[in-house]
Amino acid sequence: MKVVHLSSSDLSGGASIACKRISDSLALNGVDSNLLVQKKISLDSRVQLITNNLLSRLHYNLRFSLDEGFIRLFTKQSRGRFTNPFVGLDISKHPLILHSDIIHLHWINGGYLSLNSLEKLKQLNKPIVWTLHDMWAFTGGCHYSLDCRKFEESCSNCPSLKFSGKKDASQRIFNNKSFFSDLNLTVVTCSKWLGDVAKKSSLFHDNKIINIPNPVDFQKFRPIDKTLSQKKIGLNPDKFYILFGAMNIIDERKGFKYLLDALKKIKSEFSNSKDKIEVLIFGKANETELKNIPFKYHYFGRFKDDEELIGCYNAADIFLVPSLQDNLPNTVLESLSCGTPVVAFNVGGIPDMIDHLSNGYLAKEKSVEDLINGIKWFVDNQNKLYAVKSNAREKIIKNFSREVVAKQYKELYTSLIQN
Repeated sequence: MKVVHLSSSDLSGGASIACKRISDSLALNGVDSNLLVQKKISLDSRVQLITNNLLSRLHYNLRFSLDEGFIRLFTKQSRGRFTNPFVGLDISKHPLILHSDIIHLHWINGGYLSLNSLEKLKQLNKPIVWTLHDMWAFTGGCHYSLDCRKFEESCSNCPSLKFSGKKDASQRIFNNKSFFSDLNLTVVTCSKWLGDVAKKSSLFHDNKIINIPNPVDFQKFRPIDKTLSQKKIGLNPDKFYILFGAMNIIDERKGFKYLLDALKKIKSEFSNSKDKIEVLIFGKANETELKNIPFKYHYFGRFKDDEELIGCYNAADIFLVPSLQDNLPNTVLESLSCGTPVVAFNVGGIPDMIDHLSNGYLAKEKSVEDLINGIKWFVDNQNKLYAVKSNAREKIIKNFSREVVAKQYKELYTSLIQN
């Protein structure tokens, strides 16, 4: 069984990381699984670079610049990414594509595959699996719609566009995706929430949609002695550390505002918290945003490797995830795999991973008060921490291991080939 995974990159961004983890899991479990990308970061021989000469690299830079230029000029970046899918490559004649039994799409944006690229793949008459890492495939361009549900009928007057109207870019993109119904397509969603949302969309409501989670290597993302982890990054073991991280903290979907509101209220209402709590931050941010944090904080930026990230998870008492909309964040899987409990809003795919008061705390959506309750629960129940950490690991091993996920994909592939 030969499978080619199509992703803009192998390690740049959460969706790319998830894609590579899926491919690696399949390879470890007997599948001939390869990635075809336009931006390669790893040294993995099973990842092939489509931009392998000077001309193709120049073409990639042009496509990427056009994609980013559209985003900067025409979209409201506070609402997250919006992708115009009319710039891309025809990869239908690449050997990995031609020799594959299954074409497996992942995050194909960033100037990699256009709608015309997908039309070319359709002509090969091969089974296509599309793992959705966000909502883009069934919207008029946004990757997360937040409070907008126009994709259930037809997109227009898009709240993510600076220049919106009845016949705006979102409507053109949405209408041009109508050929998706002609693809030999099976849709996979990483979370139950995204599957339910996709079924409500007018583009995918007739498609077969199944739920298979993303995997995490629980032997790599593992518990490490907390005191040693804290000492390594210069932390005080007598403090209570709240960890927060995101690819881009200013994205309103990641809920940084709710983190700030919760911390400010904790400081004003609980006088003994001032000297007890400190905050750990990783991801893209700037000092203006971070200066609003009312407690002492430690900013790590973007980690150079997984071991630094694993050390940070282990140094923290809790990982706080105030996202307003999210699929199946790698960070939550990683934190739980390290035995660090997660406090998060009960939204998106997060309840697929968190069992309330067992391996974390699910707060009511957008409730600062309940977010505070979650933080307080872990501050006040240190005696239950061993059981919570054990439950976190057990949840990952049982439901999100590489073996568990690979088995589900292998069963899906086999059924598609036999048909």
